[in-house]
Amino acid sequence: MLTNLLATVNERAVLISRIINLLALAGLLVVLSGSLDLQFGFGEPPCPLCLIQRSGMIGLAVGPIMNLLWGIRPAHYAISILAAIVGGAGSTRQILLHIADPNDPGYGPAVLGYHLYTWAFITFLIGAAGCALLIMWTTPFAAKDEGVTGQRGWLRMICFTVIAWITLDALIIGLSVLPECGLGMCPDNPEANFSLGDVGGITMILATAVVSAILGFLVDRRMPDLPRTSVG
Repeated sequence: MLTNLLATVNERAVLISRIINLLALAGLLVVLSGSLDLQFGFGEPPCPLCLIQRSGMIGLAVGPIMNLLWGIRPAHYAISILAAIVGGAGSTRQILLHIADPNDPGYGPAVLGYHLYTWAFITFLIGAAGCALLIMWTTPFAAKDEGVTGQRGWLRMICFTVIAWITLDALIIGLSVLPECGLGMCPDNPEANFSLGDVGGITMILATAVVSAILGFLVDRRMPDLPRTSVG
């Protein structure tokens, strides 16, 4: 009876941890989608420090993705913390550059009174602190979780969809750097490039979401349903 009780506790802890990781990825998707809408919808190309912060956001997503696919591990959270440190350093550098001159209006538009690099710093801070707290919650680690890949269901399909969406955003970010930077250094103050317009930017984001949902569904359907060995 005690063994069954412990198994139930571990199973619920893993489920809650998976949902937390999935929500973290959803939050990062909001940030990445907003940056892409600013770039393609309003023609605001990212600066070098902006690219560092975007890379940090993608790196921050690596830990939750690994947790969902292969099981919850402290090392996966550690990867996200390291990415948050790198991205946070880039956002801190950009904040300091613009507050050094009181007359500096800052780079890019402001959202709710703060520029995007300030919001990026807040995101990295929350991400690093959240990962540290989750590392201290040892119950999911004791369950020896093997990830969502083994058992078909709504959670697995949503996970695959979100992971596909982040992957597509990362590809778009990587490919969009080439016209701006080529094979050399990116310009400090890049000129405004072509714009799809406000509707065009939102349409691109929605199209990416639809493609991701299709990919998530197809991968979920084609992946075999493995025997249940732990929480699945």
